[in-house]
Amino acid sequence: MSTFPPTFLPGWHTEEEVQKMTYMQLGKTDMMLSPVGLGGCVVGGVYPDKGDLEEIFKCVDVALRSGVNYIDTSPFYGEGKSEEVLGQALRRVPRHAYYIGTKVGRYSSDWETAFDFSEERILAEFEKSLQRLQLSYVDLIQIHDFEFCQDPERIAKQTLPVLEKIVKSGKARYIGITGYPLEEFHRVLDATETKVDAVLSYARNIFVDTSLKEHIPYFEGKTVGIINASPTGMGLLTNNGPPTWHPASAQVKAVCATAGAYCAARGVELGKLSVHQNLHNQVQPVATTLLGVGNMKILKLNMDIVKYGLTQKEEEVLKEVLEKFFIDMDNKTSSWDEVEVNEYNKALANNNV
Repeated sequence: MSTFPPTFLPGWHTEEEVQKMTYMQLGKTDMMLSPVGLGGCVVGGVYPDKGDLEEIFKCVDVALRSGVNYIDTSPFYGEGKSEEVLGQALRRVPRHAYYIGTKVGRYSSDWETAFDFSEERILAEFEKSLQRLQLSYVDLIQIHDFEFCQDPERIAKQTLPVLEKIVKSGKARYIGITGYPLEEFHRVLDATETKVDAVLSYARNIFVDTSLKEHIPYFEGKTVGIINASPTGMGLLTNNGPPTWHPASAQVKAVCATAGAYCAARGVELGKLSVHQNLHNQVQPVATTLLGVGNMKILKLNMDIVKYGLTQKEEEVLKEVLEKFFIDMDNKTSSWDEVEVNEYNKALANNNV
């Protein structure tokens, strides 16, 4: 049974649901996070499975009242739509009842205008984020996909100090960085004098790529908290398969599609198995895993995983799937390191940017 986190409000939360959660400290911060958090990608329209506004508002309300207390978003998700919708939803929620993080540096799906890590742009865009969220501050401000800067020294020496200024202004409490290539985190953290409180890693603790575990000792040594995201590998590990833009190789997509078909034939959702495996084999000291939730059906499915785990049938299918499809998967060949960065470089070169 959990002790209550600082975000607990008697009379507002559903106390018996909150007690089912186990809360983890995010690094050395005062943030005690629920085992799952709400990711803002789906709300922003990056994935298709979201309901109308009222259903999204209900999802946020039900999740937070049940003890989920961390929300992650970005101006990139729907080019401000995620922050805008969450801002509307959170007007109905006491500010004390949740932590929220947003990001700076990535703003658009158009490669030519997607990234800007300059101080002027960060300060201006962060003010817009606060306006969309209808908040005076966020708990965590993060550099979004810092690898696209392609200059760890600049991120370490120039961009992170800008986030320090924002924290000193009182408009954010803690600093984080997010990205896909795990080795790049080392290059930034080793070079900066800024206190980085958290890192967000995604699609690195899944059936086809468990490499996050290899970097845990390093992150612990740096005393940074860890947020884990995309437990289905951005839709890769679902019965419906990933969106068309997914950067995984054709070989990896084929293996996952075969596994998804195998699950579907048995009346089991691969995505549920993937989330369960992620949570119940969650590497320490991961503080929370972000789940994309845009409708009540998906919210219920995810909350059931947290509270009850899998059924006996699902446990059996999970074992079969691991043995049949994922036992020989290799982290290096299954990842898509540099794929998106190379695509970005090519687009810039073609447009002489």
